[in-house]
Amino acid sequence: MAGSDDDQWFDDYDEPMSGGEDEDAYPSDSGAGGSDSGGTSTTDDAADDGFEERGPSEARSQLRNRLYSVIDRQNLRRIQEEALQQVQSILGCSTTTARALLIFFSWDAEAVLGTIAERGQEDVYKRAGLLSQSEEAEAYAAAAAAGAGGTVSCLVCMSDVGPSQATAMDCGHMFCNDCWREHMRINISEGMSRRLRCMAPGCGVVCDEDKVKALLRKDKPLLEKYEQTLLESYVDDNKRVKWCPSVPHCGHAIRSKEMHCEVECACGHQFCFACCEVQHSPCTCDMLHDWEQRMRDGSETSSWLSANTKLCPKCSKPVEKNGGCNLVLCRCGQAFCWLCGQATGRAHTWTSIEGHSCGAYKEEAEARANEAQRNLKRYLHYLTRYEANLQSGKLEAKLRKDVEAKVDALMEVDPSMSNFSWLNEALAQLFLARKCMAYSYIFAFYMFGQSMFKEDFSAEANAINQALFEDKQGQLEAEVEKLSQLIENPWPIGSAADMQSHRMAIINLAANIDTRIQKMYEVIECDITPQVASRGVGIAPYKGRHATGSGGEAAAEVYRRAAAAGGGAGPSGSNQPSSDVPDPAAEEGGRGGRRGKAPIAAGSGGRSKRKAGS
Repeated sequence: MAGSDDDQWFDDYDEPMSGGEDEDAYPSDSGAGGSDSGGTSTTDDAADDGFEERGPSEARSQLRNRLYSVIDRQNLRRIQEEALQQVQSILGCSTTTARALLIFFSWDAEAVLGTIAERGQEDVYKRAGLLSQSEEAEAYAAAAAAGAGGTVSCLVCMSDVGPSQATAMDCGHMFCNDCWREHMRINISEGMSRRLRCMAPGCGVVCDEDKVKALLRKDKPLLEKYEQTLLESYVDDNKRVKWCPSVPHCGHAIRSKEMHCEVECACGHQFCFACCEVQHSPCTCDMLHDWEQRMRDGSETSSWLSANTKLCPKCSKPVEKNGGCNLVLCRCGQAFCWLCGQATGRAHTWTSIEGHSCGAYKEEAEARANEAQRNLKRYLHYLTRYEANLQSGKLEAKLRKDVEAKVDALMEVDPSMSNFSWLNEALAQLFLARKCMAYSYIFAFYMFGQSMFKEDFSAEANAINQALFEDKQGQLEAEVEKLSQLIENPWPIGSAADMQSHRMAIINLAANIDTRIQKMYEVIECDITPQVASRGVGIAPYKGRHATGSGGEAAAEVYRRAAAAGGGAGPSGSNQPSSDVPDPAAEEGGRGGRRGKAPIAAGSGGRSKRKAGS
């Protein structure tokens, strides 16, 4: 099938996935007794005493099942076979045909069936490498079988072999088994197992899997490599599935509904699904890539040096002009013209250099220097704040140890206060907010820099967007610093009333920060990115620490847990939630709950399940 329209049509399936157009969750891929982490069985919980609460691992598991699922190697084979059987049962084709079609369409069974229904089986099969594109296939097969005395002529090694020593693929091309094995060995070694094609010139038909396995049955290592590559093709050729990039590799894969989302593997490794780098929302993958490149090569510093210095024509060292005269004298003793960079004598006046003239414009040079200085200052502004927030996140382990020491001291004074799930929640929210803050500065650097998105915003619109974003960013930063101060500063351990007020202040701020992050993301998703038309802006949405939702719902859950643990309404003052944060603690202040010690551990975001009498 020829023609540019057809070529374009067959490329439609390769477009990036839309972000979250389908809200149905993937079923769990771990099966009974599978290895999907985070989930906890609730079979025995139905007869509980009414004090059941969802633990943090269960909450993360439910959130994960809404957005993505973890696939281990045991279930990878099952999932792949289900996809193959779906296509085979409808088309009535072989496993080789079904796999070739699915690989060609990135393991999208609906795209396979829909394309065949609309474009016809012959066109699709030829594109997928299931029908020979060579017009000489029949003549080729006839020539191979024309040997005298029942022999087969191999047109590769030009030898005559018996029919049992030759193999014909589905396209009709027949060669001796030795040539087939060598062809397969080379292609499998070069990573071409998934698209192992016929070696006839211009054919391109995918080799039948059963025949390949029969030819390689005596070479066990090569056969195992071939089979393993076919199995892993479900991940390698699938846009919706990616290997976990953990080092060393854990062996798990992630299947996601959305291309732009932040995922967590069963091994605990967290990464961006789109680029497999560290989680970096709200900045995009392109922003992160360019930012890391700037940090590696010092491009901003190089840009400033290029605009503010000139290389001495004698020693080639950069020289910065520190006066108004255009005659510059290097430390090596060489004098040269600042405007054109040519070596000159030292005799000069304020406006000219004796024996030298050039046509460069002084105004242009000064404008370039001023622009470079502004760009460097702007870059350093965002770089300083980005690194400060990342550095604070790296101190997570130290902060947890300090908090554990405070908890131990508090329990010695007041043994009745033994439930510290609220502190787990606050620490988790604090570290998450630090990460969001760090990458929000990268987002601001590119979004409002009039470079990457210069075509999308006028100077006036850009200023409005920047003011709106920085307002939400500033509110979040203020709340984060307040929470950090409350957790790190000495606690009022001696007074039970003061400690209760301190505790509720931490709970209030943690819930408020969750909403502040949500508000910042709303500005990005609803006010800024819809105006961008020049390129796609893929930003992983903020899902918070809670499986119940985001923003006010997540904050409400924190208050409900605090109230159930014996807390009342938060204290009055600056640490109260703002007007846009619901305060269910005030409504449920009379509610009591049972206490059970919850250790301060990394990744613990809520209370564990407790039974009566614990």
